[in-house]
Formats: sequence, C-alpha cells, structure tokens
Amino acid sequence: MEDKCAKLILLLNIFVVVRCQSQYKAFENITDCKETGLFFQYYQTSSLKCLTCPENSTSMTVSSDGLNCICNPGYYYTRNFGGGKVTCAKCPANQARSADGWGCVDCGTLGIVNGECLTCGTRITPVERELNGNLYLNAGTNQRERDCRPCQDNTWLNSAGTRCVRCTDYLKTTVGLTTCTCIDAQKADGLCLPSLPTLTNVLTTVPLTNGFAAQFSELLDKQLKASYLMCQENKNETACQTLGNMCALTFFEYEDSLQKTSACNLYKNIIRDNLADWKNFLPDMYFTRDGLIAQDGDRVLDDESITTTYTFDPPMKIKILAASYTQNGEFLGIDSVLGGKIQLCSDTTTRLNAAFVFGTYYSHSCSIPAIDLWDKTKYKPEFYDLFLDFELEDGRQIYPVPIKLNDYLHNRRNVNQESDSKEWHLVKRFFLVDNIATTGAATTAGAQPEYVRYVKSISMNLKLVGSTSTGQIFPPYISITYGTVSLVDAQQGASISTSFSVDYEYETSKYRRDFQISVGTLSTLSIIYAGYRTWVWSKRAGKPAIDFQTIINFLFFASGSLANIFFVITFGIAFYFLTFFKGQNTVFLFHITGLAEREWLALFGSGFALKCLQMAHMIIMQCTADVFLIDWERPKHVVATSEKKTGSNVSIWRTYFVANEWNEIQTLRKINQIFQIFAVIFFLNVVGFENVATKDPDGRIIKDTTSYRAEDSTMFRYAIGASVYILVALCQWIFFTLIYERFVEDKVRQFVDLCSMSNISVFVMAHAQFGYYVHGKSVHGKADTNMGDMFDMMRREEDDLCGKRGLLPDTDQQTFMMALPRKLRVKYETVMLPVALEGSGAVGGAGKSKETIINTKTNAYNVVNKFLAGFVDHSLKEIDYVVKDKTLLESIMDTEFLDASEKGIFYNDDGHSFDRALFYGNESALVVFDTLLFCIIDLIFQNFVLAGVLTYLITELIAMARDSGGRWNLAKKTLVDKRFLI
Repeated sequence: MEDKCAKLILLLNIFVVVRCQSQYKAFENITDCKETGLFFQYYQTSSLKCLTCPENSTSMTVSSDGLNCICNPGYYYTRNFGGGKVTCAKCPANQARSADGWGCVDCGTLGIVNGECLTCGTRITPVERELNGNLYLNAGTNQRERDCRPCQDNTWLNSAGTRCVRCTDYLKTTVGLTTCTCIDAQKADGLCLPSLPTLTNVLTTVPLTNGFAAQFSELLDKQLKASYLMCQENKNETACQTLGNMCALTFFEYEDSLQKTSACNLYKNIIRDNLADWKNFLPDMYFTRDGLIAQDGDRVLDDESITTTYTFDPPMKIKILAASYTQNGEFLGIDSVLGGKIQLCSDTTTRLNAAFVFGTYYSHSCSIPAIDLWDKTKYKPEFYDLFLDFELEDGRQIYPVPIKLNDYLHNRRNVNQESDSKEWHLVKRFFLVDNIATTGAATTAGAQPEYVRYVKSISMNLKLVGSTSTGQIFPPYISITYGTVSLVDAQQGASISTSFSVDYEYETSKYRRDFQISVGTLSTLSIIYAGYRTWVWSKRAGKPAIDFQTIINFLFFASGSLANIFFVITFGIAFYFLTFFKGQNTVFLFHITGLAEREWLALFGSGFALKCLQMAHMIIMQCTADVFLIDWERPKHVVATSEKKTGSNVSIWRTYFVANEWNEIQTLRKINQIFQIFAVIFFLNVVGFENVATKDPDGRIIKDTTSYRAEDSTMFRYAIGASVYILVALCQWIFFTLIYERFVEDKVRQFVDLCSMSNISVFVMAHAQFGYYVHGKSVHGKADTNMGDMFDMMRREEDDLCGKRGLLPDTDQQTFMMALPRKLRVKYETVMLPVALEGSGAVGGAGKSKETIINTKTNAYNVVNKFLAGFVDHSLKEIDYVVKDKTLLESIMDTEFLDASEKGIFYNDDGHSFDRALFYGNESALVVFDTLLFCIIDLIFQNFVLAGVLTYLITELIAMARDSGGRWNLAKKTLVDKRFLI
C-alpha cells in the first residue's frame, strides 16, 4: 500500500513538473554561434541553439555554413557523423590530409602548406590520360587506350564513375575489406549498411486526404531505413531530420500497438531508447511529456508564459519564425515568415505581410493550376517548424507554434477533429506541398508523383489571455487541412483552391454570462411591460375578462417590447465592440466568435422578426380603427315633395375634402424616406464610414487601396449601419420638428385648421372605449358658404372678433384623448350594425338593391352624425363627458386611472395626440423597424447600397399596404364612398 502511495505521489510530482514546464527557450541563430575561449560553436538544427565543438580550435573549427564541426588542415577525421559528432587526429609532420579528409598522404614534389598539399593546377586530368596530359599508352599493345584499373582496398567508384573513393564509413570499419561490394539487402539511400536492422510490417503507404492511401516512393522507402539507422546508431542530425520529415509526410500516423512500423513509430523507438539525451540530436516533433505521451491539447494552448504586451497603438506584428528543412534533412535556416513564406497564394508583399499585423483578421484564398504543384522549383518540398519570437526580461525567446493537423490519425482515430481541445494531439512540423512521396521507382527517369498533397487551408489562431487585460496571449496555433490532387486530373487542367487566414478570439465566458443576464433581465421586464400594455388595451377596449383577443394582443405587445429590447442589446453590444476594439491601446478584447457570435446573431434575427410582428399589429390596429367625420353644418332649409322628404341641402364636399386629407396623412412620416436612404448611403459608401467595419485595428475612414483590407465584421457593419441610420433619422426629426414644421409646413396642424374651416370634427375610436377627437366646429357656425363670406370669416378671426376654436369656451384646445363610456360604444355599434351587415351581404343583404344599400348608409350616417354631435355638445342626457388634464403619472404611464364606464373623459393633449392613429405618431417604432430591415438586408448581402435600395422599396410597399387598408377602412367607417378618396 505504501509503495502504491509513493508511486502515486511520484507521478503527481512528475505531472506538476511537466505541467509547469514551459515550451519556450532562448532564441539563437547561426550568426550567434562564435568562438568561446579555445572552442568554436556550431549550430544544432534539432535544438536550434549553439553548441561547442568537442575539440579545441587547435584541431577543430566550424564549417562555412556553421552547422558542423570540421577538422583543421593537418588533421584528419577518425569519426564524422555531422554536427558535433566529430573526432580528429593529427597527421605526421611530413604528411598532409588527404582530399577526402580521412587520411594523411605524402605530397611528394608538391609541397605542404598549412597542412595541405598544393594543388596541381586548375585543369582536371581525365582518367584516360597520364598525369602529364598524354593519352595512356599500353606498353603491351603499344596502343593508346583507356586503362581499366580496379579500385584498391577500401575504395570504390564514385557515383560519376570517374575516380576511386573510399568506402562508406560502415564498410571502412569492416576488417579485411578488399572491395566495397554491397548486397541489395544492405543498400539504402546511397549507403551500404551491413548492420541494417530487420524492420517488419513496415508501413509503405502515405495517407491521402480522400480516405485512401498511396504507395510510398521507392526512394523514400530506402531512405527510411537509412535515416533510421544513422539516427539511431550514430545520432546523425541530418538523418534524424530526414526521419522527422518522413513522419510528417505520413501525417504523423502513429499506433501505440506497433502493428505497423511507420516513420513515426521508428521516431518514437529512438526516443524510448534514448530518454536521457534524445533532444540533443532528434528534432522535437510532438508536444509530449518526455517525448512519448501526447500532451493534452488544452494544456499546450493554455500556457501563459508568453508575457509580451500586445498593443494596437503602436501597432505590433506577430513575429513568427520558420526553421526550414529540405526533404533530405538539410537545414536551410530560420527566418521570418513575412513575404508569404508559408502561403501558397501570391500577392504584394504589403498584403501578404498584413496577415501578421496583430489584431488583423486576415483571409486570403486563391486558385492555382494543379499542374504547377509538380514543379519542384516553384513549389519546393520543404518542411517547417514555426516559432513565436517574443521578448522576456532575460532576452529574446522563441516558443514552438503548435500545429493542429486536421488529417492527423492516432490509433486510426481523427482526434484533432474533436470539439474538445483536450483531445487534440499537436505537432510541430508541417509541409506546404508534398510532390515527392508518391513518386515511382527512383531509377525511373523523369518519374512524376502520382499524387500531390498540398495545404488546402491553413489558419493561425490567437487567443487573448482572459484573466488579464495586459494584451497577453496564449500560444498561437495553426490549424491545417490538406488536399490531394492526382496527376491525371492535373494534366486535364484541374485547379486547386488554397487559403490562409488568421483569426483571433478571447475568453467569452464573462461576456456570455453578462449577455445572458441582460437578455434574461430585460426580456422579463419587457414581458411585464407587455402585460401592462395589454391591461391598458383591455381597459380601453372594454374587456372585463381575459379572452382570446386579449391573449393575441398580449403576444403582439410582447413582440414589440421584446423587439425593442433585442435591438437595444444587439446594437449596444455591436457598438461597444466596434468602439473599444478599434480604440483600445493595450489589447483586452477581440471580436466575438463561435457560440457567442451565433447567440448575438440569433438575437438580432429574433429582434427583426418580432419587430415585423409589431409593425403588422400596428397596421392592423390603425386599419380597423373606427373613424367618423362629424359635420356641424346646419341645413339652410328642407325641401319637401309629394313623394318623400329629401333631407338637407348641406354640401357633402367638405366631408369628402377632409376625408381625403385624412387619407393623405395616414402614411405621413416625420422624416423624408428618400433623403434618409440617400444620406445613409452617402455617408456609408461615399464618405466611407463602412471602411471602419473591417476586422482590424485600423479605424480610419479613408484607407490605402494598396494595403490589405480585412473582411468586414457583421457586428461592426451592424453597428456602423444602425448608428448612421439612426443619426440621420434623428437629425431629420430635429430639423422637421424645430425648423420645418415651425417655419415651413406642419401638415398635422394644418389638418386641424382645415377641420375648423370645414366645420367638421374627427372622431377616432382607436379602441372600443378609447380614441382621439379633433374639434373642428367652426366658430362662425357655418363653413358651407361662398368665397366672400369665407374671406370675411377669416378676417374676423384674424382680428379676434369671434370666439376661439377650442372645445371649451375661450380656449384653443382642439385635440383630445377620449375615454369613452360603454353606452356610447353600444349605441354606435347599434347604428352601424345594419351598414356592416349590408356591406358583408349577411341576413339577406345581398339581395337588396343598390339604392336600398345607399339609403341605409345615408340614414346611418345622419344618425351617427347627429348622435356624436349631440355627445360632443353635451346634448345627450344619459351619455356625457368631462374635460380635464391627465395627471403626471397618467401621462408617463400612458393610461387612464379614472373610471369612464358611465361618464366619458376628454383629456387635453399636446395638440396632436390623434397622430398615434397614423404613421406620424409612431415614428420611433418605424425608424427602429427601418434600421433593423436595413441591417438585416446588409447582413445577407454585405452591401449597404443594395440594403438602402431594398429598404426603400420595402418601406414604400408597407406604406402602400397601410394606405390601401386605411382607405378601405375610411370608406367603410366614415360611410364616404371610396371613389371620392383620391
């Protein structure tokens, strides 16, 4: 039991040490390797750092490329496996080092300078000639011919067949070797390996991206064995890099069960056999613990050791370095990725480098002729390890950039496509184009790969550390998806698509919590408010109990209030992110993505849908309101005949005229819709406000056309579009309210004046027991007169020689809100019922003559006109009203607290409360609807001009529908023939 506890504690300690161990290390380049004391330094490509050569500068120096230790002149190699795995021995005093460096020779008459023989000259002597230049003369045949001399012990012909060279190091160590003969079983990658290990069940295929696999090329198959042995036995760094490249070519395919011997399995074998020092010669390919167990992806990506403070002002770049290797493991150097080094798409340097401007959401895609990928000069088969370059207190550091291969398989399971980053297995090496792995036999001249794999999409993701506001980021990672194209398709003209993008994110848990709280709280309040508005409506509609109509109205009221709340929330969030994202110095937030963005979009769409329901409800309510025009004109005389009494001779044209004016102002707006759309498009598209909506730190309106333009943010476009639309509407409203209506024209007040001059009042019952009244009774007692009398009446009113126009004596108050008694409503419905039945054709009405229907309407008009005129004049004993002001609380809450079921109440208003029955009094709701409509269209098409045009057309169609419905309702309720409504 104690042993088990001890082991558990040990494992926990190991876990803590591994967990806390950071991946970053000090940055060193080849140029940083110098002579330290008596020793030179070489650059180790596996660890990317400078190491000291094993012998001092007397016997050893460093190669010109800085990657290997080499023997000084006068010293020859006794061991050389590259890098620092070199030993040297001094030549005798009378000898110099041989040309291949592995022995010492007499220089004869040439002489020795600095431990080396002097050269013979600039010309190369052919093997067919003597040293003096004469052709070889065979003494036996006396013929000048080629001399076929066998190579001596420990030598064999070079690859060109021009001279004898020493055998490979493996063959050289064989005692008593007289030839360099190598059997086929021992040949691999140009080497003869007598100690070649037996590799069973070798994986000889490379995975393609379409679920299939292709045969490994013969060259790479041999290279696998050679690189494995050279790396395992001799720790040759170039061979180890080659093995790592072959592992990358197989998408790091690895099986714990070792059922297949893949390049990655061999790579893991070397780590197991060299746990203590494998990092000294083997490239670190995986994010692992001790090189074997894959580290959970979330632990790699949650490292907070990168303490650099990233800012927008001054703008900073993401410094990414790429260590490049050829397929054969040759180190090409470590350089910046600027200039499109890891991008297949071509463009200007400025645009390509914009990908690494911190905060710029970058996206670039293109189409490439597939056949170009077979061009190894244009698309070199190179491999890359990426590092983030940053500063710490102790100097410049580099952090390996995790690579998330979406095609990666572990135990035949694609773990990197899991949504949980804990399941991810991250690696450190990748390639852009593989045009070597599926090439045919190495001996086949001009062999072409059967398939080429390429980077279909590569995305760099950066995440802000959520616990700080100091611009600190987690390690960036790159997500790669590969594509495959066959040679057959390429030769038939196929093209491939590739893309490169850079995305940013930050921890949105706090934002989502605040978002959900605000939505939940404000939605609850809006539902309560909708319930209150429903109660007010039911009171005004005379509904003593909850019925189906009440529930339907509650749903519509809830739609309107929720739509307003959703608009406030979505616009507020969008404006907040736009303002603070563009204006931040030290970075503390990015654009929301993923689930948070989808929730915001859902709320935006829901707000628009609910606003549409509110608009439909408003139009239906306005197009079903009861409107009647009370004619106060008294008949001059009555004409009687033997047949019937024809009625008064009062002209109906005044009523028709007022009805037409009412019809015209039904869709009147406080803003000019044409100017609204024109101004919005002008500011957004012409002035360039839409340029601010890009997903980058640049908040300028005017941007350089040669620079990269980041894609627009849906949220930012919404914030800019809604802001401009509302501001233009607000400016219009201020102008029309304070200037135009005061000094030019106020059509609503002109309508009230028209009613007074026409001697006609407007009685609007928006609900059964609530409505609006425009008092138009002429102070002159008549309006149906000639031009002279009309001018005379107007002059008397100007000279204050008559009474005032108000409903009450000596007042000018002409407009009121009405809380009507139940009896008035019952009486009104009783009188209008026959007309309604006639209009619907019910109760045998369809069989009546046209003249009978007209008489019914005429009688109903006269009765209603007399009834409502009597009510307004206090002439009805059982139905009466009082005039009073609303209390402050009633005005704020837009309701009436007093009971008007028995006696009506006329409330003094601000002079135009009746415009609530028109578009004019609902401008705020209409502007919000127009704004949401404009933004939802732009969300779909990403075009402000098109959004403006479609918004204008749709609002005009809505106005036409409202005008048509209002015209129909006006003709029905006022009993005015619709043919006279122009």
